Parts: sequence; structure tokens; C-alpha cells
Amino acid sequence: MKKLLTTLLAIGISFGVSAETWKFASEEDKQDVQDIFAQSFADTIKKESDGDIRVKVYYYGQLGTENDIVELAAKGTIQFVSVGTGHLGSYVPEVQALSLPYVLGTETDVVRKVLTGSKTIYNDLADRFESVNLKLLTMISEGEMAWGANKAIRTPEDFAGHKIRTFTSTIPVETYKAFGATPTPLSWGEVYGALQLKTVDGMVNPIYFVYNAKWHEVQDYLMFPGQQPYVATVSTNSKWFNALSAEKQAMVNKAITVAEQAAHEYQLSINKENMNKIMAERPDMQVVTLNEEERARFKEISQTLHETYYNVVENAYDDAEKAKARAGAKKILGNLIQEVKDAS
Repeated sequence: MKKLLTTLLAIGISFGVSAETWKFASEEDKQDVQDIFAQSFADTIKKESDGDIRVKVYYYGQLGTENDIVELAAKGTIQFVSVGTGHLGSYVPEVQALSLPYVLGTETDVVRKVLTGSKTIYNDLADRFESVNLKLLTMISEGEMAWGANKAIRTPEDFAGHKIRTFTSTIPVETYKAFGATPTPLSWGEVYGALQLKTVDGMVNPIYFVYNAKWHEVQDYLMFPGQQPYVATVSTNSKWFNALSAEKQAMVNKAITVAEQAAHEYQLSINKENMNKIMAERPDMQVVTLNEEERARFKEISQTLHETYYNVVENAYDDAEKAKARAGAKKILGNLIQEVKDAS
């Protein structure tokens, strides 16, 4: 009998033993860019582990808000989390450098090169993730962000009295204050109703997401200011990752590389596809692309936000650490700007 049991176990017949499960929480929904990333990641892990490891993907709202799932990852309740930089400010204030307008630009190849290979991101910034028990694995662009509104917005004056939904971190809020709008931080699941009820007048997001969330149904104008892409971060619990075997760490890194490629290709196609769908469903939708002169005014205002960024980072630390934190923020932003120039 003992010999039979040993043989059965050796060939993989288990008695109540299930595959190892890793949990991956995304701030987005099915068929959004982060979902494509998560599903590709899960498929690669399954393949590389010969089915011994299963990745369970959780979508928006299943485990709470964007801020909630970051906290779950930091605590180790889940292993992986993907959220935009605009929702990470309370955990890693320095990451808001990537939320500053007109820093990354919107050139696809340049943005991708910086987000996947920046020494500033994966050395200096990644260290700040480690301080809250998160290991930064990669960043991805989900495409240029557009402004949605029920009127044309070409100048800061056009933003007067305009209530715009923003992400929950300080820099997105301060950005639209500086632009002349009234920012209203909301989780994305609240936005459709808020637009419908006129609690907010507009929003800012990539086109693919505008369509998937059906926000085009309650907006009449879409503006392209050439401001910035939506940047998503993918992180894991640092202590958990460091405790993995070298083989499993390599498996994770390979899956991240494969998933980044899948998400990149998907966002390129889905943004074009969904823009066409918007125009088919809303032929009356007015699309405005700001010219260079119009963009120049917003770029000039954006320069003042660099000081805001330094202040935000400094104020996130105790008195004894403030000077060092401010200097670190200046280094991160300065080096990031240089890397974008070098990649252009």
C-alpha cells in the first residue's frame, strides 16, 4: 500500500493538494489594458510552472478601491497589484513625478522606452516602493489621456467653473487647479453617475477607457492636449518576492516581460478601435486637438507644478527627513526629464 501511494504521488495524483495560488488585483475591469496584462501574466506563470501555480485575477471593486488594493499588496494579503501612478501618491509620493503634465510626453516609443528601462524609475524610484514593502516590477502606458467635457476646452480660461474628475493623488488634483478647473477626486466606478447627474462636468482618461466605461455617452467633447499618457504600475509584495526561490523569481520576471509586450500591443490597437466606436455611436461628438500655441500655455503652467511636486514629497516625511526627501524628488524629476530628452 505504501509503495502504491508513493507511486501515485510521484505521477501527480494528489490527495487534497491544490495548485499554489497567487493573487493579482487590478484597478480596472475585464478587457481593459491592465486586464490584458494580468491575464498574459497568469498564462505565462501557468505555463512556466507546468500548472503548479495559478494566478487569480481580481477586478475593480472586488477587493475594494484603488487605494485599498495597494494596501493589500503592501500588507501581503495579495501578491500583485496594478494601479495608475495617480492613485499611489499616499504610499510613494515620489511616483507622482510621472503624473506631472508634459514630462513624459505622448510619443509612444519614447514613453515605452522610459517606462520600461529608466534607471531613475528602477533605481531611485523603486527604492521608495521598497520602503512601503512594494517591489516595482514594471510600468506601462495605456495611451494618451484625453479631456472629456460638454464644451470645448482650449485655454485655461475655458476650465473656469469646470468640475473635472481626477485621480486621488495630490498632483492630479493640483494640476487641474493650476489649469483653472475645480478638481473632484473620484474612484472610476463613481464617474458615470457623477457625469450623468452633473456632479462633475468632465474627466480625463485614455480613449479606450472612456469607451469601455461608457463615458462617451455623457460627454459631448473630447480634447487631445498632448499632455501625458495614463501610466500604470505593476508591483508585488517585496518581502514575499524576496522569499521566493530563484526559479520562481525568474518566472515572475519572464511573465512581466511577456505581459508588458501584450499590454503595449493591446493599448495601441484598442485606443484606435474604441475611438472609431465612439464616433460610430456618437457622430455628433466634437473632437478637439489643441494646437502648439494652445498647448504652450498649459506647458507653461505645468512648470509651476514641479515646485508643487517637491513640496508634496517633502511634506510626506518627518522633519528630520524633509530636506533629504526634497533633494531626492528634485533628482528623480530632473533625471526623468533628461531621460525623456535622451530617448526622443
